[in-house]
Amino acid sequence: MKRKLLSLLTAAGLCLGLTGYAGAASFPDVSDADTALAVEVLSGLGIVSGGSDGNYYPDQGLTRAQFCKLAVLAEGHGDQVSGSAYRTLFSDVSGSHWAASYINLACEEGLVSGYGNGTFGPDDPVTVGQAVTVVLRLLGYTTDQVGPFWPEDYMALGEQLGLLEGVSRDPDHALTRGEAALMLYALLGQSDSTGKDYIDNLCASKVENAVLLDADAQSGDGTEGIVEVYANQNLSWYEPAAELEGLTGSRGTLLLDQSGRVTGFLPDDTVRYTLIPESVTANRINGSYAVSSTTPVVVGDTLTTFGDCWYDLESCFQLTLYYNQSGNLELVAATERTTYEGVVLSGYYEDASPNTSTPETITLLGMELEVEESAVSSLSAFSVGDKITVALDGDGAVISAAAGGQTTLYGVLGEGQVELTCGLTAKGTVSGSAGAGDLVKVTSSGVGKLSVSQVSGGSSLDLSVSEETLGSVPLADNVRIYERAGTSVVTEIDLEDIQTATVQAADIDFYATDSNGLVSVLLLDNVTGNAYTYGLLTVGSKTESSSGMSYTNRTVSVENGDGTTQEYITGQSASDGAMGGIAVSSEGKAVSVVTLGEADHISQSAFESLDAVVIGGVRVPISDAAQGYNSDTERWVTLSQARAYSDTFTVYYSGTLGVDAVVRVLATE
Repeated sequence: MKRKLLSLLTAAGLCLGLTGYAGAASFPDVSDADTALAVEVLSGLGIVSGGSDGNYYPDQGLTRAQFCKLAVLAEGHGDQVSGSAYRTLFSDVSGSHWAASYINLACEEGLVSGYGNGTFGPDDPVTVGQAVTVVLRLLGYTTDQVGPFWPEDYMALGEQLGLLEGVSRDPDHALTRGEAALMLYALLGQSDSTGKDYIDNLCASKVENAVLLDADAQSGDGTEGIVEVYANQNLSWYEPAAELEGLTGSRGTLLLDQSGRVTGFLPDDTVRYTLIPESVTANRINGSYAVSSTTPVVVGDTLTTFGDCWYDLESCFQLTLYYNQSGNLELVAATERTTYEGVVLSGYYEDASPNTSTPETITLLGMELEVEESAVSSLSAFSVGDKITVALDGDGAVISAAAGGQTTLYGVLGEGQVELTCGLTAKGTVSGSAGAGDLVKVTSSGVGKLSVSQVSGGSSLDLSVSEETLGSVPLADNVRIYERAGTSVVTEIDLEDIQTATVQAADIDFYATDSNGLVSVLLLDNVTGNAYTYGLLTVGSKTESSSGMSYTNRTVSVENGDGTTQEYITGQSASDGAMGGIAVSSEGKAVSVVTLGEADHISQSAFESLDAVVIGGVRVPISDAAQGYNSDTERWVTLSQARAYSDTFTVYYSGTLGVDAVVRVLATE
């Protein structure tokens, strides 16, 4: 359900920024924006790091030993240092010296040299002239290419390449940690002496012109911490192998390792505007920003076009407009506002800062909550360990507190946490009879402890989709609707995903109402088909032994554009090689397996863009998660690529034509 959200901001229409980087600073002592960006990128790549106190200390100097380590890491050779350990190349760098392996490797690779008297001076300050020389050698430049005069020729070439932006031009100046970050960051954007992009040394592959939308997204199977990216007119999700939170919202180059995991992100210098929407029309935002109807728009994990959603954007918290190198608007990313007004939480008081007498923040249900001034007095009466109930304002801050009490909370269970239906995430040691991915009722059973139970109860009332009522009870504006297939894990759906006018009571597994008597939570049983993962089914078997007895179970997995799932044990029948779907339980079993309906020889003219296709005179919507399959190459592709490849298609759909059918796979013929 796409409902308009009320903005609590009074400065509607304000342009928040014209910028190429606006990520959250990971190191609070780095105030310069350029240095902050450099440190953020290099930290994500594992080249630089801060202290144990979370600071970077940009004004501190670096030693020659420390810069050797940075140089080795910056060329992607951190995995080679062990081969250079425990050797003595310089009299003042013993084999047991902490940096011996880095110094030795850098020397063997021709990046550094000693003083000529057999010493290296590992604790001497590294100068700008020495550092720029190392960086030019990383780029493959030789003395013949640079010039015979040191450090003058090296400084001149370094300045020409942009390596000294923000760095002292005095070659004898002791390089600071902040200047080192700027120099190494400039290195990443260079081509080496042969014309190859230097950044290729630090990745197995890369995705250019990518927008890093979220570094802590949730995948379709409920996995937390996934990286969400917009690139090549599609949304993609990747497993992270680096910390990227501070670069969220940037546009640039996504770096991947051999396993396809994200190892870093290199922002580019393109422009983006972040706006609070005041007025949105069919072709303009806030009267000043022209937008084409075909401009891609990302809202959460949904990719659509401006023409299909502009009327909903005015209610969003903010909009970010991304422009490419040519200055053309490439993407609009919408941030929906989450409001916690009216949310009431009960639990055990876990912590307070700076103290319980005048708390600025408190911890409840594993969540750190800011405290408004109006709540300080009531909170001061409680101690850590007390059971309390608090009310929140629209921003999620505590506005009042009372002793005891018990509120009913619902959410989706994860590993050591519950994603509550109110939008917050409760964390703690979980006990109870439910598994990850189940919709649960949750209570606080002690300090740092959560008690959960799987929801149950059913309904005697039908759901009217058009009237948005359960029986005669209206749905709340912020109702959360979930779906499962039998005993599978749940997935969240929108009301508009439901293709039928009415959902029968028998297909409603659970509902709950809020303090106003409105339906706030719904759990449906296989109404839309969205609880399944769709693709090409592979059926196999797995033989195991226990207590001297062997037994064989049927297994099933699904292959699609996101990869191949694990093999799940199932008691369901399945057709090997068929297009179908599986729904998996929290116990890791395929509790439901379906074979998709099939319609072949569907022509291009039957499609309404990528929104729907007409099959036998029936308009069938195409799922936002639908997969494309090239039958000639036997490879998974995007829907657009499939449409462009062939004139006719085989369309695979869930449900029943004319009732609730939805396209899940589009295969070329």
